[in-house]
Amino acid sequence: MEGISLYKVELHCHSTASDGSLRPKELVNLAYKNRIKHLSLTDHDTVAGLKEAGEEAERLGINFITGIEVTADTSFLGEGKRQFHILGYHFNPDSPAMRELTDFFQSSRKKRNRELLARLEELSYPITYEEMVKRHGENFGKPNIAKRLIELGYFKEREEAIDFLSSLGVKREKMDYREVFRLIREAGGIPVIAHPITLKLPVRELYCFVKRAKEEGLEGLEYLHYRHCAPYSREIREICRELSLYYTAGSDFHGDNKPCIKLGFLNATEKDVNFPLTATRLS
Repeated sequence: MEGISLYKVELHCHSTASDGSLRPKELVNLAYKNRIKHLSLTDHDTVAGLKEAGEEAERLGINFITGIEVTADTSFLGEGKRQFHILGYHFNPDSPAMRELTDFFQSSRKKRNRELLARLEELSYPITYEEMVKRHGENFGKPNIAKRLIELGYFKEREEAIDFLSSLGVKREKMDYREVFRLIREAGGIPVIAHPITLKLPVRELYCFVKRAKEEGLEGLEYLHYRHCAPYSREIREICRELSLYYTAGSDFHGDNKPCIKLGFLNATEKDVNFPLTATRLS
C-alpha cells in the first residue's frame, strides 16, 4: 500500500452486518485512512459482510483476513457475569462447517431478539422486531436495541441501556466452545479466544483452562484489546508463548455504537502479534 510504513494490524472490528455502524466497505476505507495494512472483519454470528469488505480491501491493497465472532456457553465456569467470545480467522466462508456455525447462531440470535422485543413490548417500550429488522437487518443485537432506547429518551448511556436489557433475563442458546473450535477448524480457520479477561478467571486458572483448550482445538488468544490493561496483556502474551499459541490484537471497533473506540487505536503492528497475516483467498 503506497505511503504505508508502520504496517498496522486490526483483527477485531464490526460492521453493519452485525452491530457496527459502518458498512463493510466504509469500514475498509476507514482502515485505509488509518494506515491499517492487515485487517479482519469479525462480525457477530455472520459472514455476510466479508465479500464486500474483501473486495474493497483488495482494491486498496489491504491484506484482508476472513473473520467472525461467536459466543460460547459459559455454564461450565459457574455463576458470574462471564462472556466467552471466540474469534475465527482464515476460514472459507462458503464451507459446510461455516454454514453450520452461522446457521446455529443466526437461529439463536433471531429467537432471542423476538423474545426480548416481546418483553419490551409488555413493558410498554415502543420498539418492534419489524422496526429493528428494517433498520439493521435480521442480525441486529443488544447494542442496536440499546441505541434505539437511547434515541427514544429512555436511557442516556449505552451501558445503562445494555444492563437494563440484560436484566430482563432473555438469553440466547449458546454452543459449546469445543464445537465452535471444531467447526472453525473444519472450515480451514483458526479459533482464538477474544478478550480473555471477560472469562473472569484468575490468571493461573486461565492458564490451566487455555492449556486444556489447546488440546481441544484452540489456537490463540487475543492479547491486545481495549479491555486489557498493559500488565494483563503481558500475562496473556506469556501464556501464548509458553503454550505455543498465536496472539492477536484488535480494538473491537463498532463505530458510533461504541464511540469511545477508534479503529486501530491500539496502534498494534506486525511486530506486536504472532499470527499469519497473509490475506485469506476469497473465491
